[in-house]
This record gives sequence, C-alpha cells and structure tokens, in this order.
Amino acid sequence: MKKRYCRTFIVIISAIILTSCSTTHEVKKVVRPPVIAPQAEDPYVVMEKNIPDVAKVYLGKDYKLGSNPDKNIESDCSHLVCAIARNSLIGTKYDFKPYYFNSWKIYDYTYEIAMSETRPGDIIFFKDQKKKQNHLALITHVKDNTIHFVQASSSSGVIERTTNSEGWLYYWKKRFDSFRRWKEDVFEEKTP
Repeated sequence: MKKRYCRTFIVIISAIILTSCSTTHEVKKVVRPPVIAPQAEDPYVVMEKNIPDVAKVYLGKDYKLGSNPDKNIESDCSHLVCAIARNSLIGTKYDFKPYYFNSWKIYDYTYEIAMSETRPGDIIFFKDQKKKQNHLALITHVKDNTIHFVQASSSSGVIERTTNSEGWLYYWKKRFDSFRRWKEDVFEEKTP
C-alpha cells in the first residue's frame, strides 16, 4: 500500500514540476506589415495578369472566317485576339476601346517590339507567301525563352502553341513577321 501511495506521490510531483516549467511563455509582439498605398496598374499589367486565364475559355473553338468567339462557337484570328484583349480588362478600370479590329487595323494600332520584350497580351504577326500580313496570334505566356500563343487556325481551330512546337518550327517560323504590342490608344480609363 505504501508503494502505491509513494508511486502516486512521485507521479503527482513529477507532473507539477513538468507543468510548472512549461508555464513560462515568451510574450511576442504582433508586428503588422506597413500599409502600402495601392499602385495604379496600367492596362498592360492588367492584361498580362488576366490573359492566360481568359485565353483558356476559347481553346477548342472551331475556325470560321469573320466569326466572333463571344457570339459563336467559331472564331477567326482577329476576332479571337480582340475578344481576349477586351475580356481581359472586364472588371478593371480599363476598357478596350475598339470592340473589333481586322488584322490590318490591329497592325496599325500596335508597334513592333523585340522577342525579349514580349509578355502576355502582345501579338505575333505572320505573313503569307506574298509577304503580306495575313494571320496573327496572341501571346499568353512567356517562360525560359519559350513563347506560348493562342491562335485561330483554319486547320485546327483555336489552339495554343509554343515557339518550340513542331508547328512553329516547320511552318509558322517561316511565316513570322513581327512581335507587336498594343498602342495606348486602344485603352480607355473608365471615369469614376
């Protein structure tokens, strides 16, 4: 009987000693991050953030010349580029002023940039065998010197390709014209 009381006494004393050591807590001060005023994003930054997700909505549509992908199940290349650019700005403080431009007008409302400057929202122009611009695609992603772009191809519909794909290496690279970026004229800041 004494052994049982003795063991119980030792267990209780041990528990008191162990718990008493753990009752000392270090008081930590909560540090809040500094309040930083939000910076106004320009439309190019907004497009860069939104275009990869917006472009995915159109993948798989069939090709049809003159077809707007927001109103039909098909698209052509210029309607596709305008629709993605326009819809990437929805819910932001910017509007894409033209509802639609044909490819020649898009060429006029863009300026040439180097491959190293490309980012989502920029455009790739291609030319036909007569060296005239006749096709365009929209850049959706750039990583490790590889450019991903979405296009409405007459043979494949709306697809995403890269500058490392077989299609690029064996067909589109030969028809490449230029990398281009929208001029500021196409963006309109909404009035509050």
